[in-house]
Amino acid sequence: MKLPRDRLFLTPHWHVDCRLVAELPEDSVVGVRFITYAISCLITLSAVLFTGWYVYTDLNLRHQIDYGELRLEDNRWDVIEIIRLQHFYEIESKKIESAYQEIQSPIYLSGFIIELGKTLPERMVIDSIDYGEGTFQIHGRLRETSEQASITLGAYLATLRNDPDVGPRFTSINVTALDRSLGDEQIMNYAVTFKLKPGRG
Repeated sequence: MKLPRDRLFLTPHWHVDCRLVAELPEDSVVGVRFITYAISCLITLSAVLFTGWYVYTDLNLRHQIDYGELRLEDNRWDVIEIIRLQHFYEIESKKIESAYQEIQSPIYLSGFIIELGKTLPERMVIDSIDYGEGTFQIHGRLRETSEQASITLGAYLATLRNDPDVGPRFTSINVTALDRSLGDEQIMNYAVTFKLKPGRG
């Protein structure tokens, strides 16, 4: 004999669940998709701002370089003029120093040069006379062999040392250079140095 089955009782609010859970939108307050979009927008905005700042910095730097080059070009002639004036003042100051040294020198340069010319041997030539810090230096040429040039210069220096207008004014009169000329083997280049006595330069 079959047992009686329990009858199925349905509540008044019963209905069939037709929801597709996988296709329903998220019910969280802030969805994952929204967060993803927000982060993407933030990265894009940051890249745009960085690019804009980089472009602005580059343009500003270029503008400053152009402005600096323009200023340099404007001041170029002023710099050239300043350099020219400096060179002019250097030349004039050397002239003043040379004149002051001549005034301070105990030797009359004209008389000294005359004495050098009077005693100069026939084959000797004086090319230049330099003076500085109490020292005269004579540069010249001598058309002799090296041995004969040494003898001629030695005799000339002995004459200068014994000259009453030249010798007493110097502590030493010596040959400081004697070399064969590169352009002409028959010519010797020489240098003679005169040192003034202390208190006379």
